[in-house]
Amino acid sequence: MEWPLAASAADRPVDPARPRVGRDRLGVAMADFFLDEGSRLTDEERALIAAMLRGLVGDIVDELVAGLPAMLAAQADRGREGLYRRLRAAGLMERQGLVALLLRRADEQQLSARADPRHPTVASLVSDDSAPVAEAAMALALARGRRRDRFGRMSVEFDDLDAEDAVALVHAVAAGLRDALTEDADEALGSASHGLLSRHDEGRRLEAAVAALARVLDAQNRADDVLVRRVAEDGDASLLVGLLARRAGIDQLDAWNFFTGGDAMMLARLAGCDRTAAAQMLAAFEPMAGASAAERFIDRYDSIDDAAVERCRRWLRLDPHYRAARDALEPGNG
Repeated sequence: MEWPLAASAADRPVDPARPRVGRDRLGVAMADFFLDEGSRLTDEERALIAAMLRGLVGDIVDELVAGLPAMLAAQADRGREGLYRRLRAAGLMERQGLVALLLRRADEQQLSARADPRHPTVASLVSDDSAPVAEAAMALALARGRRRDRFGRMSVEFDDLDAEDAVALVHAVAAGLRDALTEDADEALGSASHGLLSRHDEGRRLEAAVAALARVLDAQNRADDVLVRRVAEDGDASLLVGLLARRAGIDQLDAWNFFTGGDAMMLARLAGCDRTAAAQMLAAFEPMAGASAAERFIDRYDSIDDAAVERCRRWLRLDPHYRAARDALEPGNG
């Protein structure tokens, strides 16, 4: 899928004929040169992530400016120019949680490239006879609508950030706006920042809306393989993963990492999907597996025994901080 305007929102290209200077030049060049090609961002991903991040910074600027006294607001509005570049140069947006969120949205964009953007299953559930299902489906449809532009590209809202990243990014933007203001503007910026953060609600994250619909469908015994196949046919990756996570009894983020990280068949087994549903997942999301890899993935599904599934489930239900520490302590990861 092409993103015709995303390229203009990406970072400015560097003239390849112009030597670059800087103390970190060698380290950056070594990291870039030896980076595994399979892990490198594509041009489309880089452009989309840059566009989403610029849009998010712009939204935070709007909210902070609106929270300032009129005279300061007019001055702060002039501080927009070059703010994104300065925040990047200062390393203030190099936060793992923020980048993970942007990367997930880019993955969703790629996986849904061939999908009907109206998501037929979700649209049909909006008029479902069950009021809880209809309400959850409507909430998801509205949440998705707010996060797509007229070209169908995804964006990120302030509420999608986790609390720590929201605090860090709001204060970083406020500090960047401070350069355009008088010396006595710190308290006003602080007040505007606290006002914005007081309205931050992780319960309005897009993932929360997906999880809510998956939860009510599961509670009504409707999250079966028939629905899994329908959602896969829609190309609705996020709802598919939400349903599988709910059925597997694991965290939605862990399920997403399985789905996009080359082990979708373990996720299918964790969720108790039959072989037909697993095959439908592969057929619907070719970017995830590759057409030539489908047979190998099905072989993987067949090779996973029940004992391996339960070991994996027990591991995933441990505290994520504990799991991260265990992984870090493994030989070769230090």
